[in-house]
Amino acid sequence: MDVAILAGGLSHERDVSVRSGRRVAGVLQDAGARVQVHDVDADLIPSLRAQRPDVVWPLVHGSTGEDGSLQHLLDLLDLPYVGSDAAACRLASHKPVAKTLLRAAGVATPASASLPQSVFRQMGAQAVLSAVLKNLGLPLVVKPADGGSALGVTMVTTTDQLPEAMVSCFAYGDEALIESAVAGTEVAVSVVDLGDGPRALPPVEIVTDGAYDYDARYNAGRT
Repeated sequence: MDVAILAGGLSHERDVSVRSGRRVAGVLQDAGARVQVHDVDADLIPSLRAQRPDVVWPLVHGSTGEDGSLQHLLDLLDLPYVGSDAAACRLASHKPVAKTLLRAAGVATPASASLPQSVFRQMGAQAVLSAVLKNLGLPLVVKPADGGSALGVTMVTTTDQLPEAMVSCFAYGDEALIESAVAGTEVAVSVVDLGDGPRALPPVEIVTDGAYDYDARYNAGRT
């Protein structure tokens, strides 16, 4: 099998993506596949057209790789790929949209507010944050509406921490998702569909020596 792996790109998670691509390439090569790893740049489309792989494995982390854009491009190139299709990616990658869909399906999600940076500029940060605190209370979790790897995510336990948390969040995106913090067990459940319908894989509990932040995700020994 001839496999094209897409890794890198220009998101804040580029380094993680490059590592993911390198590891997956090694596993596939050990299994006997022919593998080429491509960066997401101006050479990508010509390179894919020249290779004409049997399948593409997108491993680009962050917005461009997970918001459906890359998947839609692969559809336009008529290349089969691993993972969710473009429409599913668009719905799942934007956290406020995903929360709305889950709530509509009867799944409980924390109370929240989704606010773009422009609201704070136009109406005054202090007034907006006061309304957030009055409605949601403490503790809170502030995170970018898009993106992953816990970049820009802050747990807020006191009122004076909230402005700094917003600044950190907006460093990674123009929209913030502010949620009531919910303490509980961190569990990941992967879902795979091999053609006979979706199937949930066994739940995996995530245990860390502190917050499940960027460092805990990618540096060995903490998780």
